[in-house]
Amino acid sequence: MALYKGKEVPKDAVILDELEATQYIWNVVSDWENQSDVWALQYAPFVLGGINAVCGIMINRYYRQKLKLGTYGYIASVVPITAMPALLTSLFHRHLVTTDMLLMKKESCPICYELRSGAIQVGMGFAYPMVLGPLAALMYANRYNTARIPELTENPRIMFNFLRKITRPYTGTLTFMVLGQVAASSILTYFEMKNNFKLRGKIMEIEAKLIANEGNNDS
Repeated sequence: MALYKGKEVPKDAVILDELEATQYIWNVVSDWENQSDVWALQYAPFVLGGINAVCGIMINRYYRQKLKLGTYGYIASVVPITAMPALLTSLFHRHLVTTDMLLMKKESCPICYELRSGAIQVGMGFAYPMVLGPLAALMYANRYNTARIPELTENPRIMFNFLRKITRPYTGTLTFMVLGQVAASSILTYFEMKNNFKLRGKIMEIEAKLIANEGNNDS
């Protein structure tokens, strides 16, 4: 059964709500015999999540090293700065990009998927860790007195200047990180769209053959 979206309902069609349509199309993708036809649809969200996990590790490690934290609070900082961006990236990409694509919610705007994918990637893999990373490092440095830092209750401008000073040497790496995230999300989303077109084309071919065979049997 091919998934069809439109105002005119074909004869003998099975009406599905959005949740049922989502479950159906993902079952088709999961059970598809030729994995080369659907590899991006299946694995792109997890690959992008892995990329953001690596970015979270790098950002967390940089600020921890700058503030000489050693092993203090390491596990407590890894989970929100590394694991959460990876998980959220995979979930948001799968739901807001891949599933929308499979359900043809924005079939006339392929560039919308790439923009949305890039926003998720940079938001979860750069903006999110760049807020939590420095804050967590400052909190632990203040608690364990591992580095001289301004009092957290002082003028916010003083703290901002302090963070800008320790971040400046890392600017090149951060820029490369963002460009890499945008490139990865754009490339993988492009292959997801190719997989989606190929999958739908093959499903239509299979249904056309079935209909032709039924017509021959009836005659």
